[in-house]
Amino acid sequence: MDLNRMKQQLLDCSTNFESDQLFPTVVPEAAPLVMTDPYAFAIAICLDRGTKADIIWTIPYDMKNILGHLNPSRIHKMSQEELTDLFGQLKRRPRYVNAAPRTVKELTKLVVEEFGGDASLMWLDKPAGQVKATLLRVHGVGEGIANMAILLIEAAFGMRFPDLDRPRMDIKADVHTMRVLYRLGVAAQESEWAAMDAARRISPEFPGAIDGALWHIGRTWCFSNIPNCEDCCVQSVCAKVEV
Repeated sequence: MDLNRMKQQLLDCSTNFESDQLFPTVVPEAAPLVMTDPYAFAIAICLDRGTKADIIWTIPYDMKNILGHLNPSRIHKMSQEELTDLFGQLKRRPRYVNAAPRTVKELTKLVVEEFGGDASLMWLDKPAGQVKATLLRVHGVGEGIANMAILLIEAAFGMRFPDLDRPRMDIKADVHTMRVLYRLGVAAQESEWAAMDAARRISPEFPGAIDGALWHIGRTWCFSNIPNCEDCCVQSVCAKVEV
């Protein structure tokens, strides 16, 4: 198995992404919001726990439609009970809907009280370590979400964190990345630890660099049932292990 060739094909797949492929949404109008509004982006990334990506990236749009705005200063004044009522009205909800109001409350408090209402200041001109530390203060945000946020900020907003410890920057193992790495023949099984170990072996200098490609492949071609191997961007290096 040529891991270097596999890595290059995964990286080549990543370079062909359009920004809206990073933010799949249920309705097309939702994508521009998370791509241009840092607060909307931050809400979605902090709620990304066990929910389909297209739902997560649509939630800020749904919140804005109900409230008539997505102004962090105004949302900061809402009680947790009001936020709970808001999430109860959403058409599309995060998996951990009971924890979501607290997550949004704590995130918004940070944005307003420490960054003057501008969520982009959470990462602009900040080292990656500081950005991660800030995100980890929000209820429900763990290492996986914080790592994914750093990777998406770089990919979507054209930033480069010079202090990022790239060899220790793992993928965010989910159903797509675990399935793809197992089928490629690199992961020993479909599990988080096996997926992260496989990514480290494919791209030891920066495991997280292949995260987006793995996720995209899992959603686009490498379906759990009847995968479309013929059109997949890494079909020539895939062991095609059956799940």
